[in-house]
Amino acid sequence: MNAPARMKLDDLLELVSYDDLKSRLEVVRRFPAHYEDEHDAMLAEVVRQIRPYLRNVIGVTIAKGGQGKTTLSANLTGMLAAEQEKLSKQGKKALPILHLELDIQGDGVAYDFGLARSKYNDKGAGLASAVTSDAPLRVIQTDRQYLHVVPAGTHNDRITDALGALVAAHGRAAHLLLALLLAQISHLYRWIVVDFSPGDRSLQQLGLAATTHLTAPLMDSDNASVGGLASLAVLAKSTRKTNPELGVAAMCFLGFRKVQGQPTSDLTIVWQKLRIALERHNVSPDVILKDYVREGRVLAKEARNSGMLAHEFASAAAGKWIDPLTGEIAERPRDENGRLIETRRAIELANDHAAMARAVISRVRARNQQLKETSA
Repeated sequence: MNAPARMKLDDLLELVSYDDLKSRLEVVRRFPAHYEDEHDAMLAEVVRQIRPYLRNVIGVTIAKGGQGKTTLSANLTGMLAAEQEKLSKQGKKALPILHLELDIQGDGVAYDFGLARSKYNDKGAGLASAVTSDAPLRVIQTDRQYLHVVPAGTHNDRITDALGALVAAHGRAAHLLLALLLAQISHLYRWIVVDFSPGDRSLQQLGLAATTHLTAPLMDSDNASVGGLASLAVLAKSTRKTNPELGVAAMCFLGFRKVQGQPTSDLTIVWQKLRIALERHNVSPDVILKDYVREGRVLAKEARNSGMLAHEFASAAAGKWIDPLTGEIAERPRDENGRLIETRRAIELANDHAAMARAVISRVRARNQQLKETSA
């Protein structure tokens, strides 16, 4: 008798296609070939119509690389999805969370979600076609019930090529392509997290036009990193014509030490530097979060290698993680030297991510209330 076939990850995934979307290119092509400022009223009307549908869109970006953007966006999405799962188990209304990445350099989030080797990971090809060619948007429904993903990768460079031609022909209206896309599906999701890098100007403009609430991480304490983070607030102000509602909701910190649960001078000095930099740009320092994620790069690396988010990795370290492929309790994870991951440290790191996610969403909800009152 043949042994039953072992379940594979792709058996737990589903690729969903949003086919019945209205043309985004048709809207952009309405703008004259030589876009001038006198057409601002026309652009403003399009923006006015789509903005109310994008207030559940959270953008995660950085001013320079290596600051924890991928870690922040993946774990924020995972925590939000876990919260929706809890609501569902309580018999309350729950909607999935969508994570969408715009990044030519790689698909790091695919590793965090354990999707790097999935046949559905198209390295951003589907997203490029959806944004620039009016193709259907394809979304991976992951093995986490309330977590959906649109992967990124090298194919995102097709977006930059196509967008350059569209901007030349139709001006800044082309930057609305992602916003027009997300506005049509936003009602299907509780939150949409857009992870985009500032390294490519075209992808940055797409992300900024679609996002309502910016969240930015910082892992380094040097002046260049602090200054770069402060400059994001200025960047938000520079996109008023394509997104007048864009604003910084939270500036987050990862990888700083905690002693008896309290920040050390390493972080408090950075807070002070950033506060001064923000005030110089006439930005309220209230965007600086007091909740932060303690140093845990080794744990973060092992979690990524395991395709787990922080709260999942903590559960595995505690010997409570159910392997979705076998339905059985998974072996406790070990580090590269074969030692068992310390349960306490893994749980502390997961709790930090959970607290920071709650703080971010609290800021986002407060901003949404302000936007609602302003537009009433």
